[in-house]
Amino acid sequence: MTRQATLSRTEKALVRSLALTLSENPGATLQEMASAAGVSRATLYRFAATREQVVEITRSHAIHVIAEIQRDASLEARPPLEALRLLISRHIEEREFCVFLISQIGPYIDSRDVPAECVTLEQRMDAFFARGQKEGVLRGDVPDRWLTDLFFGVLFSLCESEYRGRIARCEMQRLFEEAFLNGALAAAPGASAPAGQ
Repeated sequence: MTRQATLSRTEKALVRSLALTLSENPGATLQEMASAAGVSRATLYRFAATREQVVEITRSHAIHVIAEIQRDASLEARPPLEALRLLISRHIEEREFCVFLISQIGPYIDSRDVPAECVTLEQRMDAFFARGQKEGVLRGDVPDRWLTDLFFGVLFSLCESEYRGRIARCEMQRLFEEAFLNGALAAAPGASAPAGQ
């Protein structure tokens, strides 16, 4: 059984705080992480003895959370628009872990350096968007992989704006749907095609 599967409720709250801290300050020391999480250095040490362990536990749990979101959204079976709205909602709920993973992968130049689990999550999203395109729900004139990148780019930008107080948390779902879907939806029959078509 993996460590993230056995985390207590208190540990999950700690990991959520650690994810946010590491996203905002990737070079944070253990003392800085403990202070940001509101725990003592000794408490954090009992949870993870080294900075590397903290990062690995946080990464493992974040990957687990995103995999659960994808599974709950039933990407292969649920109607694409319904699944997409559920994906948006759940990613916003778990925004600390999403932003952490995006910030961890962002600096990678060579795709061979991206953790295999993250590649799998990305491929599931690619396949989901390809299905939405095939069913005519999402525009088919752009690569499905780009829709995946756009999805996570909008998520990261939205979360950053919310953290900085530039948008209200209660507006995140609506803003995400409008920003993403207005660029991703296929044109209605008889409607003019988006620019560039």
